[in-house]
Amino acid sequence: MAESEGQTISLDELPLAQLQNIKGQLEAEISELTAAFSQMKQAQAAFRECKGCIEAMTPENQHKTVLIPLSNSLYVPGTLANIDSVVVDVGTGYYVEKSTADAKTYYDGKIDYVQDNAKKIQETVEQKQTSYRGLLEIMQHKITQQQKQQGETAGKQAATVAAQ
Repeated sequence: MAESEGQTISLDELPLAQLQNIKGQLEAEISELTAAFSQMKQAQAAFRECKGCIEAMTPENQHKTVLIPLSNSLYVPGTLANIDSVVVDVGTGYYVEKSTADAKTYYDGKIDYVQDNAKKIQETVEQKQTSYRGLLEIMQHKITQQQKQQGETAGKQAATVAAQ
């Protein structure tokens, strides 16, 4: 069903050209939502990795040599001196020093938040896909009707020509 100025219009009543426009819009929305879902899953994986790194900061690992990432491909050796606090990236270039317990809680909250949003996006994608399948069925039905009408019209024209 499409809505226009508060009125509900049955998809069966729309011409095939408008249905094709709606189909294109649904395809674009599904594509964008799928990309957003993928980004949410990537963010969730990054937050889990951060939490895992914090959990690896145990007394057994204190004063051990570790590789510190400066970029995605550049690491430098360092020593794990303080296992009681970490610097947390809170976004947009801001960093906050937190205790390891607070940092774990922070990342747990981020993981849950992203997971909830990813679930909402997944539900929306499923609804859009259901609408898309329904639209395809209506379009196929309309195409079949048009072909049937064209066949009947061609048959009548051939009968008329043959009778003359």
